[in-house]
Amino acid sequence: MAARTNRPIAHDGKVETTYQRVTNLIRTEIIGGAIPLGGRLTMTALAERFGVSVQPVREALQQLEGEGLVEMIPNAGARVRALDRDLLTHASEIGEALETYLTRQFAEEASLSSLRKLEALQEVHDEATASMDWARIDAANHAFHHFINTHGGNLEAANLISRYYGLSEGLMNSRGGRDASFAQRVRTEHHALLEAFRSHDAEAAARINTAHVRGTLAVVMDAFEAMPKPDKRGPGTKA
Repeated sequence: MAARTNRPIAHDGKVETTYQRVTNLIRTEIIGGAIPLGGRLTMTALAERFGVSVQPVREALQQLEGEGLVEMIPNAGARVRALDRDLLTHASEIGEALETYLTRQFAEEASLSSLRKLEALQEVHDEATASMDWARIDAANHAFHHFINTHGGNLEAANLISRYYGLSEGLMNSRGGRDASFAQRVRTEHHALLEAFRSHDAEAAARINTAHVRGTLAVVMDAFEAMPKPDKRGPGTKA
């Protein structure tokens, strides 16, 4: 068995990079309200605060722009954008459509060797779920889905799907939206997918994946509704 590490785990199951760590830190501050709507994010100030160079900060802000959390300003860093239900809904709809297609494709084409590899990845997820280690649950969950989504070689679709994983998890974590029942639901649905894959039942796999994505979206939306909402009167408006 590989030695455990205390360093954070990234979505691909590897040790978290500096860019990923900075991305997670900034995202958490935005979702938590530490950086207000419209707040400016300057690369040099963030680099100094996190003790890193400007490059990982730049990459982090570009990632967060892709998630819809910030707006890049030429030669001036970035500005925090308002997070709304439409963004979360549309991101989930895109992810559901692409992931269901790729899940169906995996069910139709996966070899016995690929199934064995996916089963091994799920064993890691089972172990993490049993110990309720969220960092490892998330890493194993992403590894499971990444294997399915990249199996057919469509990396563009796989990358688009994974773009919003951090945003969804950040929202749920910030509002305590995930508990043992959430983890067990994900585990149960993973095993249902494996059963569908073993019998090459593409229709069943598609149905299970759709329910899988929508179940998570419901929890994400609950977390979003629990967020403190910005004052819509705007700066300088008197009460």
